[in-house]
Amino acid sequence: MPDHPIDPSDPTLAAVIRRKAARLARRVPDPAADRDDLAQDLAAALLARRPKFDPARGDPGAFAHAVVGTAAADIRRGRAAAKRARPAPAGPPEGCPDPRAADPAATDLAPDVAAAVARLPDDLRAVADLLAATTVAGAARALGISRATLYRRVAEVRAAFERAGLRDYL
Repeated sequence: MPDHPIDPSDPTLAAVIRRKAARLARRVPDPAADRDDLAQDLAAALLARRPKFDPARGDPGAFAHAVVGTAAADIRRGRAAAKRARPAPAGPPEGCPDPRAADPAATDLAPDVAAAVARLPDDLRAVADLLAATTVAGAARALGISRATLYRRVAEVRAAFERAGLRDYL
């Protein structure tokens, strides 16, 4: 008998993992090459969540089914997201002119933006700096304000950029 009631090598739990991996593998282009890897990923997810199992609260089989099902759904979502994500092109295609070369003002944009940000009050400068590095939600958390307040400050930053003649680059 295993030391822990949740053991992926237990024949019953191993069968659950194999079945779920087989179902998941049918949704990908090369199921034969992927089935073993998926089973291993599902078993690893079960092992990672094993400390959360409380025998007083439930059945080990039900816990394993839930964890393996959730892990399979996570894998499916991750693969779907990977299909949607397309890398940004590195530059213009071969033989096409670089659009930045046609507009010399675009290449001189960085100093203008830096000057516009430097002229902002401290609170708006903090907003601009954070938004250059993180998301709106992350910036709001870092500043300790609501997103609605942050959006109002972003509108003020945009207005400052428009006054600096940078409206086309917002």
